[in-house]
Amino acid sequence: MEAFAEHEILVGTYEEYVLGYNIVPHLKETDKCDLVQSFTVKGHCGPVRSICAGSKYAISGGSDEICKIYDVTKRAEHGTLMHHEGTVSCLATHSSTSHLVTASDDNSISVVRMGSWQVEKTLYKHSAGITALALHPTGKLAFSAAKDKKMITWNLVKARPAFITNIKGIAEFITVSPDGTRYAVGVHRRVDIYSIENAGVEYSIDIKARPNCLVFLNNDTVVVGGESSVAQIHSLIEKKMLRTWEAHTTRVRCMVMLGEGMLVTASSSDNMIKIWKVSTDMSEEIECVGSVDTTCRVTCMAIWHPGLRLDRKRKGEKLAASVESPVKKVKLTEAVTEKKVVETVTVEQEISKVDKKIKKKKKKAKPAIENESVEAAG
Repeated sequence: MEAFAEHEILVGTYEEYVLGYNIVPHLKETDKCDLVQSFTVKGHCGPVRSICAGSKYAISGGSDEICKIYDVTKRAEHGTLMHHEGTVSCLATHSSTSHLVTASDDNSISVVRMGSWQVEKTLYKHSAGITALALHPTGKLAFSAAKDKKMITWNLVKARPAFITNIKGIAEFITVSPDGTRYAVGVHRRVDIYSIENAGVEYSIDIKARPNCLVFLNNDTVVVGGESSVAQIHSLIEKKMLRTWEAHTTRVRCMVMLGEGMLVTASSSDNMIKIWKVSTDMSEEIECVGSVDTTCRVTCMAIWHPGLRLDRKRKGEKLAASVESPVKKVKLTEAVTEKKVVETVTVEQEISKVDKKIKKKKKKAKPAIENESVEAAG
């Protein structure tokens, strides 16, 4: 558990609080840990509905129609966003970009630049409140679902819908796999796993209860939780359930991955946060390695750690790293079929052109080399 000593579990609650918990490993039992409360903030005037973390910030959204920004490194409130006119139902950030995506019951999705906190784009296409939101690992696509029973794949480069899918129900969540080849959508009593290549359902999980959350253990294995005390592990290759275990007393409200094989679950019924050591191997027992009673009804959860902080160039600094490392360039290609538009994502590596520029300027004075990076356009 020492690898997660700098990780912090953030939860939003029905009682209007945002809570933070540090992971403190045991000295004698290295595979066990304690969850120690690090901060408590009453940031909203209503239940907290969504929370996310990116860079050095944590952002929470509530039924009071605002987003609160917290500087986790300084343990201080940083500011407030009031660009929505309805409950802020969903928040998402991308690990390698400086953008925050917010969604609300006012039918809109906003792309906000972190740092300046300016709303760069507002996307309108849904005709009802948005209930689920997720970003693709490339940061170039977003997925949203709303009470209008439509799921939209957004091209964030062009700030427009790539295609629209009708779904049979109101989505509770959307989760994208780590490699970006699949995404899961939870609707009434089932979870559909979609393939990004053909935008079709490749596997459906019937959990016989309302699904609340899903995480990818890896690209081919998922863990599902809902209005049941049992959590289920499913294989997307074998298309079957591998195993189950009793996670909470009545329901599993939210899940996040802490690291490889480490899962964090929370419940709004027993008020507990639990860390599980999870394996698909039936010979290995699923073990609870840490837990804490929040005394609050947990509604949402996120993980913050120092690795989320974006390294920025300071004035006067020369970053030589950009010379050695290649620049990843992401391209989006669209293929139009008779019935639908399918958008595929291809990632190509392009060797940095900085080396060539340096060779041409060798005879001149030494230039300052600026760091080049690829960011998701708002």
